[in-house]
Amino acid sequence: MRILTAIAIVVLLLYPLLVYIGMQWLEPRILGVAIAAVYLTRLAFKVKQWWQRLMLLLGLVSFAGMIWWSNNELLLKFLPSLINLTMAAVFAYSVFYPPTIPARMAALEHPEGLPEVVVGYTLNVTWMWIGFFIINAAIAAATAVLATRATWALYNGFIAYLFMGVLLGGEFAYRQLIFRKKHAL
Repeated sequence: MRILTAIAIVVLLLYPLLVYIGMQWLEPRILGVAIAAVYLTRLAFKVKQWWQRLMLLLGLVSFAGMIWWSNNELLLKFLPSLINLTMAAVFAYSVFYPPTIPARMAALEHPEGLPEVVVGYTLNVTWMWIGFFIINAAIAAATAVLATRATWALYNGFIAYLFMGVLLGGEFAYRQLIFRKKHAL
């Protein structure tokens, strides 16, 4: 199981590079179905609820079917946009059905309960990530449609991760150096 998880993580992180290299030798349908099969195999073991398995199965089979039928590279290139929109939706869901994702992580540091100022801060952080994921999805979609395969792979396989790291690091630094001192946490 751990091997499948590791393979799935590597495939996800290297997805743009795999598409860039794979498209030089394989048809989109072969590459898309192979990638879907990796995730289908992993998720079949990871997901416990039958309805979650069913939803994932339907999603992956639909994706694989669309790729197979259309044999279109563009569908492969839209996956980073879809992932970013999914992440935005997950974070947005947590705004309306708290605790937010960042609040859940902050609760690990405050098992006695989150101070009200931290709850407000984590809500703002949640909105920041929602904005990031929406903007990143738009840029990823634009590179899929308007840019070369190499530019798409560079943005989605490196630059987007760099932006995410800068945002994560900047928020962490602000929280450690300013927010905690300002609120005596």
